[in-house]
Amino acid sequence: MIQLKIAFLDEEGAYLEQLKAYLIRKRDVFFKVFTFSKAEAFLSCKERAEFNAVVMTAPFWDRVDGHTGKAKKIWFCEGTEEAPETGCLQVAKYQSAEKLLSRISAMLWQEEAEEKIQFQENAAELVGIYSPVHHENQVLFGMTMAQILGETRKVLYVNLMEHSGFYQLTKTECTEDIGDLLYGMMQNGHDFAAGLHRIRRSFRNFDYIPPAVNPEHLSEISKALYEQLLMALKNRSGYDVVMVDFGMVFLGFAEMLPAFGSFYCLGKDGMLNRCRMEEFLDYLGREGEQTADRMNRLLLPEPAAYAADGNLLEHSLYGGMGDYIRRCLYGGAASGE
Repeated sequence: MIQLKIAFLDEEGAYLEQLKAYLIRKRDVFFKVFTFSKAEAFLSCKERAEFNAVVMTAPFWDRVDGHTGKAKKIWFCEGTEEAPETGCLQVAKYQSAEKLLSRISAMLWQEEAEEKIQFQENAAELVGIYSPVHHENQVLFGMTMAQILGETRKVLYVNLMEHSGFYQLTKTECTEDIGDLLYGMMQNGHDFAAGLHRIRRSFRNFDYIPPAVNPEHLSEISKALYEQLLMALKNRSGYDVVMVDFGMVFLGFAEMLPAFGSFYCLGKDGMLNRCRMEEFLDYLGREGEQTADRMNRLLLPEPAAYAADGNLLEHSLYGGMGDYIRRCLYGGAASGE
């Protein structure tokens, strides 16, 4: 996996310490950050030639000029002051660390003719989740598993469900969602990695692509675009694990199952629910016995009670669902078992 080396040059030492503390808490392995509050310390750094970017406030711009090597120079804008160079890359200092690093990574993941950053083939393992009975706890299951895996691995969560409840559960909002990423993928010359790392966000210890706000955007995804998306997530995302929560079967669904290292099919007790599950497995069986055998059929444990404060994700992580995943599933078994 590509790790970007970023140097931050800022005279405000307390700010730099907060930035490093954020990365430690988040266990972010995409970035290796170096901080300098004095130009002399930067100029004497032995790893200076290996930096991918040097992000600096105005006082450093001229003082280190000519000593940044091949690194991209990014102006760390503190307010309304005039940029040191016309057309230079710039990023606002006073914003959340998550948004700051997302904007910087979007700049650095751009594919350029003279220097292309390539991710290893098959770098990420795809983990799929689907419920033919539309299990009401599917999102809780997927997000709980993402949190557990995120304790030790770099995880991206992708929700392809209509009205999943994600934003209510996480109490978050978005300005761009997966619909924007898909629209970009349909344009000539679009760089998937740059688009992904521009819109990705973090929740606790995993990253996610904001789910579709407008469900009509999901209905417009063609078979070719689904395949392009899944292969890009597998080969171009840079994550260890990409979890995909499916809301519906689409054209070519069964054909794409071999791309997944693990796939969980959530069932539920009851005669009608068992009939639905069997019909779904029969459909997969027509693609071949091996396709149907890839499905790990699960009956999730029923929650004892929902949290009084309404924090379903917290309750799920440390309640029966989290214990079940840690003990019986992905959290307690080798990858792909």
